[in-house]
Amino acid sequence: MMPNVTRGDRMAGLVMYLAGPGRANEHTNPRLIAGHDMVTFAVAPGKDLSRDDALDIANVLDAPRKQHGTSVQVPVREFDEEQSTYVTTGYKDAHVWHCSLALKADEGKLSDELWAEIAYDFVEGMGFIDPDGAKSSRWAAIHHGDSRNGNDHIHIAVQMVREDGTKADVHFDKRRSQKVVGEIEKKRGLVVLESRDKSRGLAGDKPAERSTAQRNNQAMPAPVELRRRMRAALSTSSSQHEYVQRLMDSGVRVAPRFAKGSTDHVVGYRVGIAPEKGSSQQTIYYAPSKIDRTLGWPYISARFNGEGREGADRLLRGIRSGSIAQPDRASKVHDFEPRRAQQLMAGNAAPDALANIYARVSMSMEKDKPGVFHQLSENYARAAQSGGNASHALRLGARFASKNSARSWLAVLQQANRLARAMTDDKLASNRPQLTAATLPALAQADRIIRAELIRMQKENASSSVAAPTKEPTTRTPMSVHRPQGWSADRGHGR
Repeated sequence: MMPNVTRGDRMAGLVMYLAGPGRANEHTNPRLIAGHDMVTFAVAPGKDLSRDDALDIANVLDAPRKQHGTSVQVPVREFDEEQSTYVTTGYKDAHVWHCSLALKADEGKLSDELWAEIAYDFVEGMGFIDPDGAKSSRWAAIHHGDSRNGNDHIHIAVQMVREDGTKADVHFDKRRSQKVVGEIEKKRGLVVLESRDKSRGLAGDKPAERSTAQRNNQAMPAPVELRRRMRAALSTSSSQHEYVQRLMDSGVRVAPRFAKGSTDHVVGYRVGIAPEKGSSQQTIYYAPSKIDRTLGWPYISARFNGEGREGADRLLRGIRSGSIAQPDRASKVHDFEPRRAQQLMAGNAAPDALANIYARVSMSMEKDKPGVFHQLSENYARAAQSGGNASHALRLGARFASKNSARSWLAVLQQANRLARAMTDDKLASNRPQLTAATLPALAQADRIIRAELIRMQKENASSSVAAPTKEPTTRTPMSVHRPQGWSADRGHGR
């Protein structure tokens, strides 16, 4: 079960939205399933909610705030280019606490009765219910049709101003919500989310980020696309300096973060995607460690054993001073870095390295339509924690050594798939069954793509031999006939 916490300042607006048709008419049969005693007294649980019912619920939830006049605010933070960090620019009202609890699409649906019990467990676990009543928050749980992705879910709206006029404690609420949901999953016999149970996972994209991506006709939310580009850059870099430059070449804007009181001691970085040319949009920057903790600056430095750190710092200081311009678009996607490829061929690639390899392949083969290779990259990034036949690995390595051979790229993919399958069958199957179930079909599809490309190449070579048996062989770049534009090192990503 996945919780998603947000804050707002319009209780009536939220409840009216939840009881309305939704953005894509996905809200069917909206109904109150549980809530504070005053809420369930005003509107009976189980009935289809009308506009008047929604307003009644909102008024009951808002009553303590209006009675006591308590103000609940949160800081407004914006990225400051000069300071290379987020700064507080003001405050806004945020007395509405909202959380959706969603099942994965393949988990099916729950009854209103069970959802009501889950809602009460969750609100109680989050500390919104006081046994004595004085410090309780008023709340309401609403159930309606599945999301556009087919997830059965409920929404819980909570008034931050409690019955006695004090403010509810929501410090570390997002972290706490994960803990509470984990306890509910075990108590109610629901599927336990592996990333939570194993204390690891990737940051999930938020509804607002998905909506922004849809408005801008982008295939993926910005954090997911950034993760793909950062991992692709890792697979093509031999030093920390190269990594930063490769990021910029792929259209990622990089902003340095300096130590407090310093303008030259780099301690971190933030990343954002360059807006479309001519767009009035501002670049939204993200902390890499929030996208994937293994992409934080200390981890990046450790990946390269500090090699190129000085050059990376100079590059970031140049960005800060304005002497080095931020990219306006993607200009180039680089080839695999030889040492990383050799590790792969020797059978020494861990899930993290496989995630990087698949991300790089996705950048070229899938571009703006992420598919199976992006999925594999995401899966192994989540797993990021057998060697194969040594002689076979050497033969694959020899193929890779020929930079202009289409087979070299297929060799990388074949070995990546081979190691990935062995790793999944051996380690992930017992420890991460949900991840395994999602990964194996993707690997099978990747194998089919590779086999189809090999067959195509064999037919092409055979026909070429018949048509021109005495013609000197020509040098071709990897997969030059049918691969999408942007596959080779000297061609752009095309975004």
